[in-house]
Amino acid sequence: MTDTGAPSAVSGPVFIGIPEPAQPSMVLLTPRMQGAPVPTPRHYLHFYSDQEWEEFTVEWVRALGEPYVLVTRMGGAGDRGADVAACLTDQGTGGPWHCYQCKHYAEALRPADVWPEIAKIFLAKVQGTYELPAKYIFVAPKIGPTLARLLVAPERLKSEFFKVWDKQDSPLGAEWDAADRVAVGLLARSTSFSIFKPVDMDLILQLHATTPHHARRFPTVLKTRPDVPTPPEEQAGNEAVYIQKLLTTYNQKHGLSLTTLAEAREHLKTKEHVARQRQAFFSAEALRVFARDSVPPGTYAAIEDDLFEAVIEVEERDYDTGFERLDAVLQAAANHAPNPGNILQPIVTVRDRKGLCHQLANEDRLTWCKDDGGEST
Repeated sequence: MTDTGAPSAVSGPVFIGIPEPAQPSMVLLTPRMQGAPVPTPRHYLHFYSDQEWEEFTVEWVRALGEPYVLVTRMGGAGDRGADVAACLTDQGTGGPWHCYQCKHYAEALRPADVWPEIAKIFLAKVQGTYELPAKYIFVAPKIGPTLARLLVAPERLKSEFFKVWDKQDSPLGAEWDAADRVAVGLLARSTSFSIFKPVDMDLILQLHATTPHHARRFPTVLKTRPDVPTPPEEQAGNEAVYIQKLLTTYNQKHGLSLTTLAEAREHLKTKEHVARQRQAFFSAEALRVFARDSVPPGTYAAIEDDLFEAVIEVEERDYDTGFERLDAVLQAAANHAPNPGNILQPIVTVRDRKGLCHQLANEDRLTWCKDDGGEST
């Protein structure tokens, strides 16, 4: 994960980063029912590769709520003592930033494991690669008791570091240019070692569990879905398209000239129907938001696409009125059983499925009045 070889001198602050790949558009399936004990997230983390450990760390850091402008992996060999950089300004690592050093070892992290990393971050500052980070956090599945005690006692940590650094045959910086080693020693002696910190794995997992990544990485039972909010009195900004399509069906069926939601809510022939459709739309919208915060994007998209496939043949049939088409599509959606195995399937209600039809109408994938301009309203 890190390179202990002598890095070449770099003039001026340099921000070295690896572009983060887009989150995979996958469909998350329900965890299989097993009689044997289910492995915990800690068990899964034990088998991570160095790269997976760094990616997991990035997901956790981005959930911290810090005002980071950028959080990025810095790469493996040649990372100059920084695995994950969390930058507080557009200056990147040339300005204020926090360093997250990822250590994924089979055994608990020891002082001997971190001395080279501490030395390398000072060398990066001496050579102008990075500014010295305001925080340098060691992220490891387990931090040994000796190192844990040192990391909460900065002066002792510094003293122990220099006991190794000052040895005649010290391995720290032995291969560096002599001038660099002298400069690193001077910088380290003038720096408070309070910048070096541990982090508790239980706290990492607790916060990571609030992200959509958690369900992707570990077998997970979804958190309880919140109650669906009551539709607002006024038409919301994301209702314009499907509401207009509903008004067109009402006007065609009843010979009306409704132009606003307010008018439909007051008319005896439409007020109950439009109220139900809005409840369904906001139920589907609540499902979308819940999925966005709980599972990878492809999981919800699969629910929506599967419902579309279930109703599109019904929507394309000939009808005397757009209202008949709408009614047939809603009935088909109500009878549709969403994707077996999809982790969202158990919480998708009939009202959600009807609301998804209006979501699809919003996206112009479904239209009710095909012969009087419905496609463009």
